[in-house]
Amino acid sequence: MECPRQNGTSVELVMAYTAGTLDPDEQIALDRHMSVCQGCRDVVAQQRAVWEALDEWKPAAVSADFNARLYQRISEEAAVPWWRRLLRVNWSWVFRPAVPVAAACAALVIAFLVRGPAVSPGSPVAVQQKVSIEQVERALDDLDMLKQISTPAPAEGHSTERI
Repeated sequence: MECPRQNGTSVELVMAYTAGTLDPDEQIALDRHMSVCQGCRDVVAQQRAVWEALDEWKPAAVSADFNARLYQRISEEAAVPWWRRLLRVNWSWVFRPAVPVAAACAALVIAFLVRGPAVSPGSPVAVQQKVSIEQVERALDDLDMLKQISTPAPAEGHSTERI
């Protein structure tokens, strides 16, 4: 038999061996293996010590009025509205990690507000500003052209009427 500690089946095999639920053929094979493997004998001895300690353990005695007190407390809790029960809960485990996260979020929001949006050359805002400047330049050029082609005021002595 291959050593159970080397192939990773030692936990299940030792538990079944010490509990007495191991298949008889596997139990005989494990007994033969343990006769030559000190490590497996130690694991089985430690597991048996655990089982013996659990067998010797005696639970604490329950008081005679335990059930009455338990049912009384359950009925008192059922009478309290759910929102009051939530308020009595210790919320420190929720808010303790939330404070640093909230502070980090606030710092990011402030940084974005102070810095303001960056206008890149290809952004819609930059294109809109560029179009507006070009429109203004065209309008000024058109005004200059209109001033040049406007008719000069007639000189004295010349009539503008045609016959």
